[in-house]
Amino acid sequence: MLQLSQTDMILWRTLLIFLLSGGLLGVAVSLLLIFKPHLLPPVNQVANQWVSTSKVGHWLDQSISMEQWFYRHHRPFGIFLSLAGGYILIYFGLLLNKTAVLQSLAPHTSQSLASGSLDAFQIAAMIGSILSLTVGLLLWLRPHVLRGIDHVANRWVSSRSAADIMDIPHSQVENFVSRHARPVGVLLLLGNLYMLFVLARLF
Repeated sequence: MLQLSQTDMILWRTLLIFLLSGGLLGVAVSLLLIFKPHLLPPVNQVANQWVSTSKVGHWLDQSISMEQWFYRHHRPFGIFLSLAGGYILIYFGLLLNKTAVLQSLAPHTSQSLASGSLDAFQIAAMIGSILSLTVGLLLWLRPHVLRGIDHVANRWVSSRSAADIMDIPHSQVENFVSRHARPVGVLLLLGNLYMLFVLARLF
């Protein structure tokens, strides 16, 4: 039988209590649908408070430009990226002891999986380091070369269209439940009682 640590036990019991609370709330809602469906509209009106995303979309649509400040301090950034990229390239290209790493991973996973994952990670790290070294040298010595790339890459994507989609209310489910309150309540009651039965056996 699997032995759980103290932390795992606390997290597991917290999850069970959360599900149990949800199940009891579901039973209460289902009983309301079955016996007092006329109370559903006022309860629904109190619970359904509309939160508009227009303010969030307006905040996201504000452009923040850091190019001037970035290029004004291009030498420190370029030197840092060059040193970081060069160090990672040297470490993963020459200094990495793959045998020691594979031995440390051996108790946790298979040899073939660990070897393949390490090779993929090494290749990705070397590609990233070469890119970082290249950008760092250009930023350090030839920052005007990156200005053309920066101008092409900086394309503004407005979030207003996505926010407008989220700002449309969808009341199809509420209308369906209002028209079929008692059958929906019975199904909801059965589902929540089954969940509570399963949770009771786990405690």
